[in-house]
Amino acid sequence: MNDLKMLDELGRTLDPQTATPPGRLRHRVLTEATRPARRGPRIAAPRFGWRLAAAGGLAAALTVGVLATQVVSFPDHAPVSTASAAERVLAGAAEQARRQPTVPVRGDQFIYVESLTASISVHEGSSERATISAAQRRIWLSADGTRDGLLREQGRPGPGGPDGMVLPGCHDGLSTQSKHGKTEEVACTPLPGYHADLPSDAAGMLAYLYRQADGTKNPRDQEAFSAAGDLIREAYLSPASLAAVFEAVARIPGVRVVGDVTDRAGRAGVALARDEVQGTRSELIFDRKTYAYLGEHLVLTRDAYGLKAGETINSTAVLTVAVVDRAGQLP
Repeated sequence: MNDLKMLDELGRTLDPQTATPPGRLRHRVLTEATRPARRGPRIAAPRFGWRLAAAGGLAAALTVGVLATQVVSFPDHAPVSTASAAERVLAGAAEQARRQPTVPVRGDQFIYVESLTASISVHEGSSERATISAAQRRIWLSADGTRDGLLREQGRPGPGGPDGMVLPGCHDGLSTQSKHGKTEEVACTPLPGYHADLPSDAAGMLAYLYRQADGTKNPRDQEAFSAAGDLIREAYLSPASLAAVFEAVARIPGVRVVGDVTDRAGRAGVALARDEVQGTRSELIFDRKTYAYLGEHLVLTRDAYGLKAGETINSTAVLTVAVVDRAGQLP
């Protein structure tokens, strides 16, 4: 099935006619076609670990220890709060994020993210049906958007397999694109993989997330929650900005705790969710004890494509985030 047709049909099945597809579903379907699919300040083409290679001295070495703790290991500390369960989890996540040292990122470096993913695939035939395909995903994003990045996926056929797929950078207004065996130069604007200018306070971040909802037909609260997931899916954010994301999400109406879950990597977590008008529920997953961010789920709230309500149709488990000097380099 043509990728755009797939997106359109997913939209018709899961969306009311007055709405556009949910952010995470749009992201994952487009990821299949143009990896990596991201929105907002990220490149439009999704949100997630590493060991140290010979890359860049103290900053790189510090990054390995610092960024991994954003998603894996924090000391036990429950925040004191009398707010709702969701607000308590998000306050804890913000507190843990803010404890981490800020790691400087140069424009000539790359944001490296490793994750375990699973996503819906729609098959065209006498009757539409869907299967879930899983992959281990490694991506290197040019920090300033001018250098070629790289995507490697194991477990999913097509571009971006073990040999990798180049993610063209934009240099001097031009990007080298390959399509149907032909290479051509196309006009472009650099799309950085790292943004140092994101808001670092809850009010500023909340306004930023709601600006991402401009021009859509979906409810603005839904789009703001989706934008938060898009912002942290495959990214390194400064501790202050990451904390601001979690504090901003706590102010979005309709966000609630839906209970204990297990993420794609088998880690025990608690899910914070918001229902979407398309018949899906978008979930952000946090470590059950530490409130460290682990990843996300997209869950059906009504039957579609032969799948039952309650089934997860899209998931990402963030394993590691780091800053490295070269595309393809492992920390």
